Amino acid sequence: MPQEGEWAEFLDRLIHDLREPLRSVHAFSELLRETTAEKLGPEGDLEVGEILSAATRMRALADSLSGYALALREADAPAAQQASLQLAFELAADALNRQIPASGASVTAQGLPRVGLSLERATQLLENLIGNSLKFRGEDPPIVRVTAAPDGEGWNIAVEDNGIGIDAEELERVFLPFERVHGREYPGPGLGLAVCRRIVEAHGGWIRMSPRAGGGSVCRFWLPAA
Repeated sequence: MPQEGEWAEFLDRLIHDLREPLRSVHAFSELLRETTAEKLGPEGDLEVGEILSAATRMRALADSLSGYALALREADAPAAQQASLQLAFELAADALNRQIPASGASVTAQGLPRVGLSLERATQLLENLIGNSLKFRGEDPPIVRVTAAPDGEGWNIAVEDNGIGIDAEELERVFLPFERVHGREYPGPGLGLAVCRRIVEAHGGWIRMSPRAGGGSVCRFWLPAA
């Protein structure tokens, strides 16, 4: 059976070969929209818009697959590194600097520890988890809190939100690749939590999802201390 690294190499080659035609589809669709503006009528403009939308979704899928390939590679041979989770949080929040104000969200963390994980992977982990909390929000503005508590030789970290939550029977399924337990009305290929699991487990940790009292969800994960 192929090792994680072999799957990562396969995905790298697949993504590389997909990106060029995807760029062409997107670029020529943009050009078509500009050159045919108001000439195709409302129905024609709508169809060109659908092509652009599909190309954008495919590019997002390629980016997600690239992140998954990185997580697979690290699962095969995790690097012995350490990083400040507080710095990773700040980098993740900066990467989400459009979504956070657009949703009116409050995203906070304080005094997060150093953990046995590279800064790049720690940032990817928190960006995926916080991004999920912003995406699956309820009617109220999102409130996302990241906290940490010592637990044995490591840290128990929680990402808590007041969003729409997850049904009890779906708590394990959300970590499977391409699973969309909330349906296709929410954008994304369904790889974010699968990537998070790969990252955490590759470094000797665990990750789980649970309902939050009062609504929303809590994603908890354990990582060794730096």
